[in-house]
Amino acid sequence: MRDFFRQFLLPLVKGGAVHVGAPLGQRGMERLRDASLEPSIDAELIAARSRVAAELLLEPAPPIWDEESLRLAVATHDLLFLLHPRAQTLRAAQREQIALCTCELARLPDSLDADELVARHTLLHLLPTLARTDVTVEFWAGRREFVGTAPPHRLVAWPELRRVRQEQRSSDCFAEAAGDSVAAPALRALLDASPLTDLFSLLRREPLFDLGHHVPLLRDPRLCRLVAYRYLELDASRMGDALTRAVIAQLPNDELRPSLCAFFAHLHLCQLLAGRSSIDLSVRTSLRDFHALFAALFRTVPDWCAPPDVLHDPTLAMQLHKYSEACLQSAGSGRVAELTGLLRPGVESTAQR
Repeated sequence: MRDFFRQFLLPLVKGGAVHVGAPLGQRGMERLRDASLEPSIDAELIAARSRVAAELLLEPAPPIWDEESLRLAVATHDLLFLLHPRAQTLRAAQREQIALCTCELARLPDSLDADELVARHTLLHLLPTLARTDVTVEFWAGRREFVGTAPPHRLVAWPELRRVRQEQRSSDCFAEAAGDSVAAPALRALLDASPLTDLFSLLRREPLFDLGHHVPLLRDPRLCRLVAYRYLELDASRMGDALTRAVIAQLPNDELRPSLCAFFAHLHLCQLLAGRSSIDLSVRTSLRDFHALFAALFRTVPDWCAPPDVLHDPTLAMQLHKYSEACLQSAGSGRVAELTGLLRPGVESTAQR
């Protein structure tokens, strides 16, 4: 049990090499529940998780090691086992059983409590960045593959004499899990349990980012601000492109459209008022739709683009109008007209209701 905390859990939270063993499942979780954390490990965990929480909240509650934390940790461990070479030697039914148990472990109550969601994220914040290193070793007598493990020293000794050559490849665990039909539901269950982890991995390749999945969270002012501030820390062009694609994908959804468009506009407003967006916007292909969608929103439903006090303030309203015109010039009237066409039917149906 000590190895789980020292070799898996601490590097999962702090960073470093994460060592995955045999799947733990429900029984393993119960054994870990009965085991007491060593004071030194507990202190390291609290310190590491508190640092992550402090980046998100001004006065976060100290994350504690509780039942939710244990479930998330064991579920993450068993998800990673499903990607381990040893798991590929199991029968399909065995892998599916491990995945089902992992989904059950990761199933936590929905929450809109900022401290609770941040605490969950402090355990999983590095999950989207995990990578497995595979090594191919070629030597005078042949070739061997080492998946997720380091080659033994005896095999790579005397490299010149034995003509040893090593080639390393990095595999994105997040994308690999998303592409695995057995592991994908377990990954989805973990992201559902920790929606901030899901939202903060906006720039991932896989699994497909679905902003509409978390509309209830974005409707909460405190959580919405927390997510918006994290997005504003990202590279503007990459964030703008990924976010716009996610919002455009949900425009046909009458239920989600107002909240997602308001969140999208809120990011523009934050950038504008913080002085990050010049009125003379440069034409950048990666931000074309980011600008075009805002210009279309301002044309179609300006009430979604800013709070009433901003729209009723002559100075701020004029600044916002100029910014919208600059977005129009940057994106081009043709693309703005296309997105306006996507918005208008949905806005009319919302008004009729």
